[in-house]
Amino acid sequence: MKKLTWILAVLMATTLLLSACTVAPATAGNATAADAAATTQAASPSDATDAAADATATPQSDGSLSFSIDTLNGGTLDESVFSDHKLVMVNYWATWCGPCVGEIPDLVKINNEYADKGFIIVGVLTGDDDIKGAQTYMESENMTYPVVLPEAFFGDQAAGIYAIPTTMFFDSTGKQVGDTIVGAMSYDDWASTIDEKLEQVS
Repeated sequence: MKKLTWILAVLMATTLLLSACTVAPATAGNATAADAAATTQAASPSDATDAAADATATPQSDGSLSFSIDTLNGGTLDESVFSDHKLVMVNYWATWCGPCVGEIPDLVKINNEYADKGFIIVGVLTGDDDIKGAQTYMESENMTYPVVLPEAFFGDQAAGIYAIPTTMFFDSTGKQVGDTIVGAMSYDDWASTIDEKLEQVS
């Protein structure tokens, strides 16, 4: 019995290693969107300070969130990402993580196919200092869904992440739906998971 338990433990560890990469938990010392903007264009010090100040999640008196952060795609993301969608999939990833980039083509396809169902993916670049390289990769993979750094709401959710890809789902109020998923999955597995979670929030 001990031998069987040991074999199962080794198999589980191997599966995790093949489908995820270890990463240090997100900390306040990680890059911010203001840092990313500084790598792609020269910004005045006051602009960088304003962007960093905007990248905070502020609870409102009614319990809702308020935040506004720059995306690495060149846009801005705020709390309406939740209110405008039934289900938001938040995927923490990095360009140096093989399982992360391995599932990106499927995630791009899923984001496009499920857009009319009140669904969106938000990518969170985690533990990756090569912002410019990540932006080049995102463009090459046609990643049209928003990608942010782990700050504001997305930084709060990153606490305790020990491996990537890590994926969480949230409803239109910003409440997590189901358990956190660690590791990459196939298109079919993601589609099945998303279908199930859409039913839960409908």
